[in-house]
Amino acid sequence: MKPAGDKGYDKAEVMRGGVATEELSSKTLEAKKVPSLFFGGECVDVTGWLGGYNFQWAWSSGFVIAQNL
Repeated sequence: MKPAGDKGYDKAEVMRGGVATEELSSKTLEAKKVPSLFFGGECVDVTGWLGGYNFQWAWSSGFVIAQNL
C-alpha cells in the first residue's frame, strides 16, 4: 500500500519511532546494551500532547543526560 499524499509538516503533530524506552535506563537515559551511550529528545520513542511538550522533553532529557556524563 502506498499513501496518496500527506498534509505537510505544517499539519504534522507527532512522529513515531526512535530508540525504545525499554532499551534505556529510566534514571539516566543511558543505553542498557552500550555503556556511555545516551539518547534523548526526539531520538527516543516518546510522544505526548501538543503544545510544547516535545520541547520540554528535549530540554529535560538533555538535562538528565548532562547530569550523568
